[in-house]
Amino acid sequence: MAKEKDFREIRSVMNTRVTTLPRDASVFRAAKLMAKKYISCVIITDGRKPAGMITERDMLSRVMAKKLDPEKTTVEEVMSSPVMVVPPESALVPTVELMKKKKIRRFAVVDETGVLIGLVTQTDILQGIVKLVKHLDWKLVTMKISVKDYLEKLKELRVL
Repeated sequence: MAKEKDFREIRSVMNTRVTTLPRDASVFRAAKLMAKKYISCVIITDGRKPAGMITERDMLSRVMAKKLDPEKTTVEEVMSSPVMVVPPESALVPTVELMKKKKIRRFAVVDETGVLIGLVTQTDILQGIVKLVKHLDWKLVTMKISVKDYLEKLKELRVL
């Protein structure tokens, strides 16, 4: 059976198959890649480290709205940089609170050397919190946890 810790960290919800491009890639190339893979962003890398991120919104506001040519504009020219990063052991709730505070929807996940190992979105975190609450609900239903302990854990998570 899974333990609560398994549900509390970014590593439990992050996507490890991250789409990346080098700085000199065109916005057109990024857009084609995003459309093909049904994704909303691409991480721009220097080697294996994140240098920036380009999202659908970036393309609309920084390329299309300014009538730039997506085939001639590089992702480096319009990417959000520096990219916000978190380690995989970050807790879910504080991470989503940081997203809210910074008004961003995605974080690159990096190891202790700064190498890109994943991507986490608000949706990923919400799904993780739902899994954790379901886990706690199951423990309550099967009486492996008292109602008092259940409520305390929800308060710890800042769900209540």
